[in-house]
Amino acid sequence: MSITFVVGTGRCGSTAVSRVLHQHPDVLSVSELLIGLLPTLNPEFPAIDGSGMWRELTTPSPLWDAIFRAGLTPPEICYPFGRGRFDPAVTGMPPITYSMLPMLSDDPDALFDRLAAEVPTWPVRGAAGHYRALFAFLGEMFGTRVTVERSGAMLGLVPQLRELFPEARFVHLHRDGPDSALSMSRHPLYRAYALTMEVHNAMGGPPASEEELPERLRGLTGHPLDAEKFMSYPLPLAWFGTAWSTLVCQGMPALAAMPPGAWTSLRYEDLLADPAPALTRLAEFLDVPATPQWLASATSIFDRRRPVSHAARLTPAEQAELREACAPGVQAIADAEARLLGGIAA
Repeated sequence: MSITFVVGTGRCGSTAVSRVLHQHPDVLSVSELLIGLLPTLNPEFPAIDGSGMWRELTTPSPLWDAIFRAGLTPPEICYPFGRGRFDPAVTGMPPITYSMLPMLSDDPDALFDRLAAEVPTWPVRGAAGHYRALFAFLGEMFGTRVTVERSGAMLGLVPQLRELFPEARFVHLHRDGPDSALSMSRHPLYRAYALTMEVHNAMGGPPASEEELPERLRGLTGHPLDAEKFMSYPLPLAWFGTAWSTLVCQGMPALAAMPPGAWTSLRYEDLLADPAPALTRLAEFLDVPATPQWLASATSIFDRRRPVSHAARLTPAEQAELREACAPGVQAIADAEARLLGGIAA
């Protein structure tokens, strides 16, 4: 199966793109898999057998479980909490249950069991080999021929993905920087990262326990999270603008260095304004047909009534500060896209 990664900074419409691609009968749309398994994307990650890979796929994350238990589940997480087998407070949530399995099946627990019987039987190989085998196994199960993996905030990892999957192609999905950064500032996982940095900077490193923290920092990073305090703790918008730019500047040079045809660009604003042409171009890049039936079901996912720019609602001073923080990323995208268009023209 061909493999394509949709990469971006997160908060750029990528969840909607995963749902759109899931509607296509030829596409295995793998959502939010790799973001929960970042250590396996290190090119130096050791070769492991199937049992070891299954542990990687199913070992819960304390941070994600704390966020779920605090009632701060992000909208892209679609596991049926309260009705499924897994519970963040009891079993913990295996990374493959966040979005990947429930997007692929109405019975994610049954699909989990199917994989539990298969993956541990696999031989020793690198993580990338296991991912290829996983995509092929699921592709055969669902009758698809193209795999598209999409996880939020993966743009900065394009160099590692390129090294691990040299045959893969990439779709860079992007949204206006200030709008993405503003959305990040309200999102539990991005706030968790920012607050962890806040606590570590204040304490000179990771605290040994919550009791070690001053009152103003308690309940922000450890279980139990104080949901209200977690979401209301003051964090400068410019921090998120800088985080957005950092991800962009890490990933865009690696994309720009790829040969023509290895990557393409997709703007979230284009998907909102006129979905059909943008989705048709995406389908052509993936080498799948943009059938009228698929375009009709896909375009209905995008709420075209939503305002395109939320950052425009900020004060002029806030807008200026955020745009300054995002400026390096904006320039990096412009430079890479100019090179992309030049390569296509050539």
